[in-house]
Amino acid sequence: MVCGGCAKRKNINKQKRQDNDLMGGYANLTDRQIKARLEKYKRNYCTECEKRYECDYVCYVECRKSSIK
Repeated sequence: MVCGGCAKRKNINKQKRQDNDLMGGYANLTDRQIKARLEKYKRNYCTECEKRYECDYVCYVECRKSSIK
């Protein structure tokens, strides 16, 4: 399937899968980048979570593991 303006083919399923992942397929991100991505992730996917404001990267990883199982 062709994406809108650029007319290049993209794997949309892969893109959706990476949207839910905090690291987005990158191995080396700075602390600031991780924190910004975590804030955006919480804003999009953790709207009803009780621990939303205390959540950090460690809490995100634990929560992600428990949701996968």
